[in-house]
Amino acid sequence: MLILAGGFFTFAAAKAVLTNPATVNQLEEAPFITDGKIDPANEGKDIILLVSTDLIGNAEDYELGLKFGYPVIHREVEELKYDGTDQIKWERLYSFSSEEALTDEVFFGNISGLEYEVDSSLLVGLSGDSKQLQKADYNNEDLQALFDEIQGLGTEEYNDVLYITDTDSRYFKNCDGKKASDLLWNDYTEQVGAIRISYRGTVVDNIDSIALIGKQVGNRLEKSDIIDSISCFENIHSKEELMKEHKKTSVFGIGFGLVVSIALLLSGVFLVVKS
Repeated sequence: MLILAGGFFTFAAAKAVLTNPATVNQLEEAPFITDGKIDPANEGKDIILLVSTDLIGNAEDYELGLKFGYPVIHREVEELKYDGTDQIKWERLYSFSSEEALTDEVFFGNISGLEYEVDSSLLVGLSGDSKQLQKADYNNEDLQALFDEIQGLGTEEYNDVLYITDTDSRYFKNCDGKKASDLLWNDYTEQVGAIRISYRGTVVDNIDSIALIGKQVGNRLEKSDIIDSISCFENIHSKEELMKEHKKTSVFGIGFGLVVSIALLLSGVFLVVKS
């Protein structure tokens, strides 16, 4: 498996080396839009849109109807699960690996003041400073509307974090059947399937502008199906700055990929020889 994983990373790194010159050319040819206005001549083309972070509104978890005072919101969903032997523990429900209806998700505020409607997927690379949200970060009316809609949900505060859950914070620790009493184990087994939801909010005070790379489709800016690059670059003010930042990012990514691939390949070979 290590050899296969190493081979995959080697392939990915080699692909990046081969495609990077083409990506650089595509970025150099892409129009650099600074006024947020749509030019019909760019229809169907890849462009670079410069956006002030002041134009990013507050994010909302539209699935649960919760609004927050942050431009980026990370929803973290966990379920209490039994491993079939002697462990009952909380496990994250990641969107890429779970078929559950409610999973981890990231929500972005809408960008206003532009003629473009920006696909939120272009903002995935936006960083900033994040924190776990507490009770004061929630709107009580939003919470009450959620609890009215989904019976059994409530809030629990645990380690200064507010959770939306259908269980009690007494069960927020994992339970080891080898150490727990029969009474505690039985209590925990009745809670299997419980969920807890928390949020992290991200502020972008240290980022004054972003450059978004995407394809102009009507009045929308969507993910490019040609340019092989991250779509969001921070604190960019000119085309020259973007090209420099892209070069740095590409060199780091390719170098990291090669280091990981070599390490995995060598580990795999070592284990094969040792066996």
